[in-house]
Amino acid sequence: MPTKQKRQAPAPQPQHGYTIRKKDRNWMVLDPQGQLVCLTVYKRGALEVVRRLAG
Repeated sequence: MPTKQKRQAPAPQPQHGYTIRKKDRNWMVLDPQGQLVCLTVYKRGALEVVRRLAG
């Protein structure tokens, strides 16, 4: 009987030089110069901010 494999989606890479870093319990979105753009509670929120800024 075949076993089910967990599908793991690749983590989206930040675009246009925006980076995401974990700080304590929060996630920081930094611009290409390293300036803080925003601080989110969830990584998913940080990814959404980067997606909207890059779009």
